[in-house]
Formats: sequence, C-alpha cells, structure tokens
Amino acid sequence: MDFSFGREHRLTRQRDIERLFREGRKLEGRLFSFRVRWKEDPNPRLLAVVGKKVGKAVVRNRVKRGIREGFRHHKELFKHLDVAVIARPEVACLQPGAIAEEWVREFQEVYDGARNGANTGGF
Repeated sequence: MDFSFGREHRLTRQRDIERLFREGRKLEGRLFSFRVRWKEDPNPRLLAVVGKKVGKAVVRNRVKRGIREGFRHHKELFKHLDVAVIARPEVACLQPGAIAEEWVREFQEVYDGARNGANTGGF
C-alpha cells in the first residue's frame, strides 16, 4: 500500500482550488467542513484549510499534519476526488492521531449521506 503524499496528491493550483470551491459539493460535519468534487482522474488530491481561529502556527501545523496523515492512510476512499478539508476551531484540542481518525470518519459519514441522498450532484 502506498502511504506517500507527493505532489500529485496536493491541490496547489489556484484555478483548481477556485474550481473546487465553485463547483464542488459542500458537506458539513461537526469538526470539519468539506468541499468535494468528482473528477475523471483517479488520483485523489487534498487541500487542508486551517485558519487562524484554530490557533497559533504550531497548532495549525499540527492540525494540517493530522489531516495529511489521515489522507495518506485512507487514499482509496478519495479516488476520483478533489477534497478540501476545512478545520473548525474545536479541532485544536485533539491530538494528531485523533485528528487523522476523526476527519476521515466524519468525511465518510457526510459523504455517504450525500451519496445516498436524493440529489447526488455527480457522485
């Protein structure tokens, strides 16, 4: 199993990020908000958004590391998707391992709920 988080898994181009936020589906969880966009390419890409309300730089970086760790270990869940994970301030009190588990679990809950809903929007 591949646990890398290389360039091909990062959402970095401004036009791709704008397209994700413009066309992507918004999903809300308790600790995280998500933007998800289906694409033809099976290679998943991630954008971690952690604002200053979450905490100082050390805390924000810890949250981003936790998000990336969860992505690396569960890449198969995100095939054909561009995903933006937006952390809420309450995430700051979790440990990095717990952050990784929690955001993936929360994503599965809201994404499965969106796919099973009446308006699937391309999922």
